[in-house]
Amino acid sequence: MIFVNQISMFTHNQLKVFSAIMQTGSVSAAGRRLNLSQPSVSRLLSDLEREFGVPLFRRRSKGVTPLPEAEEFYQEVERNFLALANLDEVATQIARKDRGSLSIATITAASLDIVPQALKRLNIAEKNIRIDWRVRSSNWILDYARFGAMRTGFAYVSRSLKEMNILYEGSLPHVCFVPEGHPLSADQGALKLDQMAPYQIIGLRNEVESALSLSDLPVGEHPPVTVETSLAALTLCKTCGGLPVVDAFTACHWWKGNKGQPRIVEDLPLYRFAVVEPIGINASQIDRDFQDCLIEEIERVVSWIKRLREKN
Repeated sequence: MIFVNQISMFTHNQLKVFSAIMQTGSVSAAGRRLNLSQPSVSRLLSDLEREFGVPLFRRRSKGVTPLPEAEEFYQEVERNFLALANLDEVATQIARKDRGSLSIATITAASLDIVPQALKRLNIAEKNIRIDWRVRSSNWILDYARFGAMRTGFAYVSRSLKEMNILYEGSLPHVCFVPEGHPLSADQGALKLDQMAPYQIIGLRNEVESALSLSDLPVGEHPPVTVETSLAALTLCKTCGGLPVVDAFTACHWWKGNKGQPRIVEDLPLYRFAVVEPIGINASQIDRDFQDCLIEEIERVVSWIKRLREKN
């Protein structure tokens, strides 16, 4: 590759900005991801292009388009980020003289039950295991996997997964957790959106929001509410009413400690998820043990959904 020796010319912040622009397609979106102002991102990009010697993007009124030089350079940047992340992890382990460490990144849905239960299976209270666990958005987690910034990730998947190892990939139906005493709590079978239409629906800001906007359901007096996480939908339902439509992992956790009737929603897109790890890392035995435990916990939720289906 012609860019290997050039990368040392650039600052880490310049490369982070370049990578974020490549992934988001715009300067403003890259700024939001990196928590930087748009002028700061533009300045760092201009500095990078000046060092590089040629333009990397074609500016447009809506976003930017990478030129061929940017596409080629991006591949090299990603490889170098991965190498640096691995070196950082190894240095930390050497300094601690401790190979017993876990680096995890998950969305909220996995943080409520399946990850804690997987850690419990490892009996971490009895072991000298350092744990770095970050709860982030799916886009962040998939970026972590591409750059090698963690060893095990659990994310909601809305597009094809590239440049990472997929340890487990699956899809489950969305679940409506019907509050106790609600007219729809009398039955245990699957629900359809037209049955839910007379009531306020609290849905996730993903395929659920899109499905509701594309449906012919009458809005009436109760327009749907969209939220970022399933936990937010459930807590909002508890205080303000409504029918929360959530992912199966959060629904299973909520069902353990709250009254109500979980019911599968038939005519919504499936909730796709994956357990991933970076390409090229040397996973330790503790990583593999944790991943095995995590997948067993996922299968427990899959079995719970199967039992709900059998009630149809």
